[in-house]
Amino acid sequence: MEKFLLVHVPTLLLAVLCVGAAVGLGIGGLLLVRRSVALSTLERHNDVAGFIIAVIGVLYAVLLAFVVVISWQSFDSATQTANSEAELVVGLYRDASAFGPQTEAIRRELHNYAQLVVTREWPAMDKHQHEDLRTDESLDDVWTAYRAFTPQNSTQEAFYSDSIRRLNDLQNDREDRLSDASTELPGPLWGVLLAGAVITVGFTYFFGVGNLRAHTLMVAALAAIIGLTLFLIVSLDLPYTGDFSVQPTGMQRAVSALARYR
Repeated sequence: MEKFLLVHVPTLLLAVLCVGAAVGLGIGGLLLVRRSVALSTLERHNDVAGFIIAVIGVLYAVLLAFVVVISWQSFDSATQTANSEAELVVGLYRDASAFGPQTEAIRRELHNYAQLVVTREWPAMDKHQHEDLRTDESLDDVWTAYRAFTPQNSTQEAFYSDSIRRLNDLQNDREDRLSDASTELPGPLWGVLLAGAVITVGFTYFFGVGNLRAHTLMVAALAAIIGLTLFLIVSLDLPYTGDFSVQPTGMQRAVSALARYR
């Protein structure tokens, strides 16, 4: 469901739906309780209800904050991984000048790989959360181009050893990027978040507030902030999917930068 929403629903509309659903259900539940239970009955339990909602509210707020922080850290890590991969492509392309007749072949494969990451693999991660096979084959071609070269002197040996190390780093960054593209919060955690939202908002129904309009506004405000927070978690959970996602800006800059070394 989360993947479907991020792929098919615009971010702004998704935010409106999350807040609207939370507020609508919150107000609907309040009106149902106020119809079923007399105000005098609710007023007699205000002290106990106030103590319990304080405990519930703190626990749920801590849980929400923890999940938001973890989701943001994962999103930021995905951004750094994508930028690191792009920087490695530029460095490898630049240093390939040390490999004489094999320079052109290595640079051609690196440029092709960078182009495919932008034009094919990023859309594949966005829509399907997995790698693009042509991009995978292109990275294999980069390895093949390096294996076809034999260093002829100490300078080439130094550049070659360092390039192989960074090529392994490039491979690792790509694998991390693909892993981030498909990793999402586990279902049980979403169940706890949603159940916590229902319990937290639902408990506010049992306060005896004489002014129904004021009570409705308070419940709506609480439901809205919870809905917004859950929307934020959904948006950050899959960092390469949806309108609010990591963009291939770093690799696009890398492709442009490669022209300087030709």
